Amino acid sequence: MHVYLKTIAALAIVALVPSTNAVGCFSGGQAGDCSTAIAEICGQVNGVTFNEGESVATCANVGDFHCNLVVANNAGDGSAISTEECTADMTATNNGCHSHGGIRADGNFLLTLDPNAGSC
Repeated sequence: MHVYLKTIAALAIVALVPSTNAVGCFSGGQAGDCSTAIAEICGQVNGVTFNEGESVATCANVGDFHCNLVVANNAGDGSAISTEECTADMTATNNGCHSHGGIRADGNFLLTLDPNAGSC
């Protein structure tokens, strides 16, 4: 029984450690519609071949808040993502995360859309 409790405690601690590749919606923070900023970043990645760890990021002021958007190659050299794929992923995050943004995986890529208070 004692070993069983140690295992449960160890699993509970591991569950509290955040994943560096967490995918999903953000649960709080600044809410906002970042749809006007999506075309800018998705236009920047079209036709670009990324090595693993490379990314493109932008910050766009939208009303009284700003949007941080990132397209990052999380795995695999020589990867590319089209404007259409990027736009679809960013739009799904913008529309599906209750305006709080989030991170979406697409193949080797992690796409982040994150509204924040204030300006860039």
